[in-house]
Amino acid sequence: MKEFPILFGAEDAPLMGMVTTPASGDTAPVACLMLNMGAGYRIGPRRINVKLARHLAQHGISSLRMDLSGLGDSSAPKGQERFTQQAVLDLQAAMKLLETTLGIQRFIVIGLCSGGGRGLSLAEVDPRVVGLFMFDSYAFPGRRARMERNLRRMLALAGNASVYGKVGRWLRRKLGPKQPSAQLFDDEPIEETRRYFTNTVRQLVERGVAVFVMYTGTLHVRDLGRDQLGPVAAEPFARQLEYRFIGEIDHTLTSLQSQQTFLDEVGDWVRRVASGRPASRPATGAPPVQRILVPAAKGALPDMAAG
Repeated sequence: MKEFPILFGAEDAPLMGMVTTPASGDTAPVACLMLNMGAGYRIGPRRINVKLARHLAQHGISSLRMDLSGLGDSSAPKGQERFTQQAVLDLQAAMKLLETTLGIQRFIVIGLCSGGGRGLSLAEVDPRVVGLFMFDSYAFPGRRARMERNLRRMLALAGNASVYGKVGRWLRRKLGPKQPSAQLFDDEPIEETRRYFTNTVRQLVERGVAVFVMYTGTLHVRDLGRDQLGPVAAEPFARQLEYRFIGEIDHTLTSLQSQQTFLDEVGDWVRRVASGRPASRPATGAPPVQRILVPAAKGALPDMAAG
């Protein structure tokens, strides 16, 4: 593969990205845009975006991992748009860059956690998006799932050293002076968020966009019948989604096994979407895929220096 850093977008508020392309041979006519979670910069947890970009390049697929405005090495935006609106403008600037430099006009968005929400906002308004991957992004577990999750978390409190620090921080936020914070997330009621997700993903499926949602055991300890989609799972369009709950991996992909599972799952899906093959789904009438077990990966993954 070949990699190069690049500044793009507005001259007075440039964005920072890293382009990865195959070293030789045919290049797929589809490229990936990679977004990290929260305020983290472009490399992703445990540098998983770096590893995924290099993994995809071995299969002829180019990618751009980038920092949105005001994050990582990208400049703060000059306008007054809300964070989500600005993120869409940033991603469209990234698409223009890859179209200009590589001649690519179709895109798959890889969004981790809140990055999945930014990808959904882009896919909603831009028909150049042909695939959307959301990792531990939108989730609407039902009452049974929430009760079971909360019970398991309560039982685990005594042995979880991080709980005491979290409780202390929560008390300081509630009792101490209010601190200004960046608006990285839209503060919407859960009903409104679920309505937005349902309507938008339905439109994407009808438009032929491949959508893959993946959930881990960190945030949701069990999964029965596509629990994480809650009532959305009953919608007819939901059967067109690629869905995975993998309890053996965690939200920040801590272990090498977790990372290898992620690379295998996402890499296979991206290759299928890029080649125009339909995403794998259960046959009509078959139960949905809820959980997979992957054997432990052998050996360490390369952890090179480029961001």
